[in-house]
Amino acid sequence: MKLRIGLLTAALAISGALAASASALVGGASDGTAHPYVAMMTYFPTGNPADGFELCSGVLVSPTVYVTAAHCFPGGGQTGFALVDNQPNALADLHQPGFGNGVPAAAITLDPQYRSGGNGLAHFESDDVAVVQLAWPIVLDQYAQLPSVGYDDKLPNNQKVDTVAFGVQAAGVNASAGSRQVVQQKIVPGGGATGATFLKVSSGAVCNGDSGGPNLQAGTNIALAINSYGPSSTCNAVAYSQRLDTPGVAAFLASYLH
Repeated sequence: MKLRIGLLTAALAISGALAASASALVGGASDGTAHPYVAMMTYFPTGNPADGFELCSGVLVSPTVYVTAAHCFPGGGQTGFALVDNQPNALADLHQPGFGNGVPAAAITLDPQYRSGGNGLAHFESDDVAVVQLAWPIVLDQYAQLPSVGYDDKLPNNQKVDTVAFGVQAAGVNASAGSRQVVQQKIVPGGGATGATFLKVSSGAVCNGDSGGPNLQAGTNIALAINSYGPSSTCNAVAYSQRLDTPGVAAFLASYLH
């Protein structure tokens, strides 16, 4: 199950989100301003907000470079437009004239090695990463740091991670999405193709709308991986996060940070 939210009727979906509790990440707590470099993205596939949008999370690695999951862009991001907003309650900004604090994308690029089998299995998924280059900068004191190649392989067993994202609080309740939340998880053993490309993250937290949100090495701004998919529609099983330290992904991201 891909961990994005597709909202078919944007006006109704936003209205419902604001009327409900503005929480995110199952079992998470409000992040407030602790991780301002974690931002929400709304992608409008048709270019018309009235037709609905995709909601994902992601992370700023520079003032104008935002990293998220490639599967957040149906059609490959070649149509429509995206807005990135790093406010703690970002979905509320869509009610404001000019989309509040949202910064439009100047360009959207999917990792050229991105592959999706569409069924959430590691053997059919690869390089689930996209870069959104912003039309103007989001200026912060600190941005997320990318890991060096092979960094994740050196982590100890049960490494704790701070997962930060804007997704839903309960499976199937889109109305609870749109505010930045944080929950501490741990990386659990996962070898073979899974371990080489994805980190397996402990159960019960990551859900719809959390795609692209970072798994930060606990207590740091190092983004080890980003949320990609989970095997359960109830969001109560382990989830899988695309590693950002594989040679291919690292090279793709480095090309935007010169």
